[in-house]
Amino acid sequence: MNTNLLRCALVILIAASLGACATSSETKPANPLVLSKLRAIDKSKMATMVVYRPREYMGAALRPTVVLGGKDLVNIGNGKVFVAALPPGSHTFEMDDKKSGTTVNLKPGDEVYLKIEIVPGFWKGGGKMTQVATQQGNYEATRLDPIELKEIEDPRYR
Repeated sequence: MNTNLLRCALVILIAASLGACATSSETKPANPLVLSKLRAIDKSKMATMVVYRPREYMGAALRPTVVLGGKDLVNIGNGKVFVAALPPGSHTFEMDDKKSGTTVNLKPGDEVYLKIEIVPGFWKGGGKMTQVATQQGNYEATRLDPIELKEIEDPRYR
């Protein structure tokens, strides 16, 4: 093979690799709409619940349902975040397939961050819920887009 052609191909490959590295380190700024929803909650009386799903290619069209206290709460789409005030007390969050969830006891001013990820299944993927630390959840969730009203199943949280 021609060595000049090989060198040229190598230079192009290295340039493309460096370009990919440069663009992957960019951080999306916090979404002002999400920040305003977080600030609007009266933390002296209520707790804050944040349910979010990072933007991913796998299962992008799926919208798993999060259940609160046995009732459908929200269908969480790809790259979306749901923020709402929650009365103090004990609350159980689950996925609609009941395979993952958490129970929390919240006081006024507390925050709970629930991260939803898609896990592959035999016929279709499902949602997996993980409670994450406040700092991590706030960083990840505030960079997403707010959920549409039509995706909120429980009218008390619209």
